[in-house]
Order: sequence, then structure tokens, then C-alpha cells
Amino acid sequence: MIIMRQKMILLFAISASMLGHTFSWSQGALENYIRQGLDSNLVLKQRSIQLEKALLTLNTAKSNFLPSVNFNASYTTAEGGRYSELPVGDMLNPVYSTLNQMTGTNAFPQIQNQQINFLPNNFYDTYLRTSVPLLNMDMISNKRIQEQKVELTSLDMQVYARELVKNIKVAYYNVIMASKSVEVYESNKKILEQNVALNEALIKQGKGLKVTLVKAQTELMKMNTSVSTAKNQLKNAQAYFNFLINKPLDSEIILEEATAENPQLEVKQEREELQLINQSIDVQESVLRMNKNYWVPKINAFLDLGSQGTNWEVSRKSAYYMFGVSASIPIYNGSRNQQQIKQTKYDLENARLQLDQVAQQLELQRTQALRNVLNAQENWETAKVQLEASKEYFALVSGANREGLTNQLEFIDASNQVINAELFVLIQYQNYLSSLAELERAAATYPLKFN
Repeated sequence: MIIMRQKMILLFAISASMLGHTFSWSQGALENYIRQGLDSNLVLKQRSIQLEKALLTLNTAKSNFLPSVNFNASYTTAEGGRYSELPVGDMLNPVYSTLNQMTGTNAFPQIQNQQINFLPNNFYDTYLRTSVPLLNMDMISNKRIQEQKVELTSLDMQVYARELVKNIKVAYYNVIMASKSVEVYESNKKILEQNVALNEALIKQGKGLKVTLVKAQTELMKMNTSVSTAKNQLKNAQAYFNFLINKPLDSEIILEEATAENPQLEVKQEREELQLINQSIDVQESVLRMNKNYWVPKINAFLDLGSQGTNWEVSRKSAYYMFGVSASIPIYNGSRNQQQIKQTKYDLENARLQLDQVAQQLELQRTQALRNVLNAQENWETAKVQLEASKEYFALVSGANREGLTNQLEFIDASNQVINAELFVLIQYQNYLSSLAELERAAATYPLKFN
């Protein structure tokens, strides 16, 4: 009676283990982790910095249209060098002598000839220069290009964010699958431990066989190895998941269980990758327009307000203003502009070809992702049917074992079939959820939100 009671306890434990697992969970915790990942992922932060830099570059391009004001000052002193003789004495002294004779005075003294140096001596010049571009097609085109590059950087950030969402989801599913696998192996380990204890009791009573005990002990050692491997896989899955959301690798992960809903398999027609290439085409077109406008003059104006003089004298006479307009008109530069135009046309043509190629690739990706979802869902349903068949077979073997109509090997084989079928259901459900994440990525349907 004791042996029969131990058998019944063992069979009840196995049946409870096989029927007690669920394979579905809610998305509440996962959505929280996705938001954490979008807010804290290091690569995404780097992309965000690149976007901020692009905005600053755009602001710089806009500021080029505003006037610029600069204070300039110079001081120069020199002696020697080239000079010019000014014979004022030779010209005026005879006249002064005649006047002195006529007036009988020395009111007009004699003067010396003057020597004027070309180099300034003790000369200063200070002024405020205000300059403003009146016409510059390069600046106009550059502003347009920088605006487009901001959009490019933003789209690139969205592309990575969608890939990150997919990776977080797949990693989360891997953690759940690894956790469930550990539970399955741990439950089976307890069953095998009870099976070993049962066979030891049978041998003590002279009703068991040594070979049966050895077989049970061997199966238990195999299961210990499986448990250790499953726990290691769980730790690796947890570490990778925490890495994606920028948390300590050993952080606890919340796994919520609930009923999974049927997925919406609609696909989105426009993806950021296509928008990215279209924006690149717009940039190339802007560059082409800029290159074609090489012949347009660059016209600038300036106004100087300042003071200049010698010996640091400042007065109304030393103050001055100067206004000017300058124009730069290209005449000849060895056909470099024409070569640049041709190169830009080739770049534009390549970008358009790339757009067609990527559009086809994305359409193929969406089609394959949808088919993979349907196939994974079918495989999951088939695996559940196989699990039920394994449980039914195990129930039959268990009943025969109670009647002594089967041996221990058949009993262990039947229990292993249930374990393997349960793990197979886990794998197929993981494949199903991962394929949903791939489809969501291919369809670009996840609503991205950035702080």
C-alpha cells in the first residue's frame, strides 16, 4: 500500500506539472519597458544629439542672412622708406620776402621745403563695419539643404527607434521563454527525484530492479544539466534585455501573465526608410540647383563708421563713414562647375534607383513577415495539439503503469514526450510572438513617442 501511495503521488505531481503551465501574457509591462528603452537607450541618445547638432547647423545657416557687425582697430608708426619732396619753401619764400619788403615787417617768415613719407607715422584707424549679403545663392541653397538634413536625421532616429522596439520585444519574449523553460525543467526534476526515491524504496522491499534505479538516476543527472543550461540561458536573456533598455544587467524583469490578443495584421504603406531616401533625393536636387546657379553674382554691402588720424587726435574732422557694395561674378574656373553638376546628376540618379530597390525590398519584407506570422501561428496551434496528444498518451501509460503492465522505460519515455511537447509549444509561441514583432517592424505600425 505504501508503494502504491507513492506511485499515486508521483503520477499526480507529473499530471499537475504538465497541466499547470500557461503560455500567454499581457503587454502592460512590455510597453513600460519599451518606453524606458526609447527614453534611455544609449544609441538612441546619440542619435538625439545628432539631431540637436543638425538643428544648430540649420540655425547657423539662417543666421548667415543677418547683418554682421565687427569692431576693427589698427595703429601704425614708421620712419624712412619712400618719400616725396614738396618744395613749398622754394615756391613761397620769394613771395614772402617781397611781402616783407613791401610792408617793412617780418610778418612772413621763411619756411623749409617738406619731405612727405609714404609710410604713416603714429597713425590710427578704428571703425565699426556692418556687412550684409544682398544676393548669395549658395547661402539660400545651404539653408534649404540644412532644413532637409534635419529631417534626414529625424527619420534616421525613427528608423533606429523602430528597430529598437522590435529588439526589445523579441528580447522580452526570449526572457519569458527562458523563464518558462526553467520552470518546466525544475518541475520535471522534482518528478525525477520522486521517481528515484520510489525505485529506491522498491529495491529495499525486494520488488525493484537495479537497472531501473540506474536509469532513473541517469535521467535525473541529465535533467540537472538541462536545468543548469536553462538557468544560464535565462541569465543571458535577462542581461541582453537590460542592456537594450540601459539598465544594470542583473536588474529584475517583470513578466506579467494574461491572455494574448489576436494581432492586427495590417501593414503600413509608408516607412521611414522610404521617407529617408526621398529626403536624400530632395537634398541632391537642392545641391544640383545650387551648382547650376554658380553663374549668379554674389553681392554684398558694407558700411564703416569710424575715426582715423595721427597722434591719437579725435575730433569731428577725424570721424568718417564709408559705404560700399561688392560683387563677385565667376567668369572661368576650368569647367569645375560643370563637372560638379554632372557628378550631382549621377548622385541623384543613384538615389532614385536606390529608392526603387529599397521599395521592392521593403515590400518583400512585409510579405515575408506576414507569411511568417501565419506560419508561426499555425505551427503554434499544431504544437498545442501535439501536447494534448502527448498528455493523453502519458495518461494511458500512467494507467498501465499502475496496473504493472508497462516498465519504467516506457513511463519515463512518456513523461519525456510531454516535457518535450511542452517545450516545443513554448518555442513555437516564442516564434509566433517574435514574428509578430517582425511584422510590426516591417509594417512600421508601432506608435513611436519621444520625450
